[in-house]
Amino acid sequence: MKKNLQVISLSIVVSIMYGCASTGDNLQRETARSIGGNVSPEQVTVSDIDRGATSVKWKATAPNGRYDCSADDMVRRVLCTKK
Repeated sequence: MKKNLQVISLSIVVSIMYGCASTGDNLQRETARSIGGNVSPEQVTVSDIDRGATSVKWKATAPNGRYDCSADDMVRRVLCTKK
C-alpha cells in the first residue's frame, strides 16, 4: 500500500513538471527563437495550445506572419511553419 502511494505521488510530480515545460511564456520564447527575424517573445501571441503525452502543438502570431508550431513535451525541438 505504501509503495503504491509513493508511485502515485511520483507520477503526479512528474506530470506537473512536464506540464510546466510548455507554459505560454516558454512557447512564446521558443516560437520567437524558431521563426527568427529579430522577433522578440513579447511580439508573439500563442493560442490553441494542444498538450499531448509526448508533444505539444500550438498556433502563433508574430509581426511577420502566422505559424503552426509543434515540439516535444519538454519544448526542446520546436518547429514552426508559416501559414
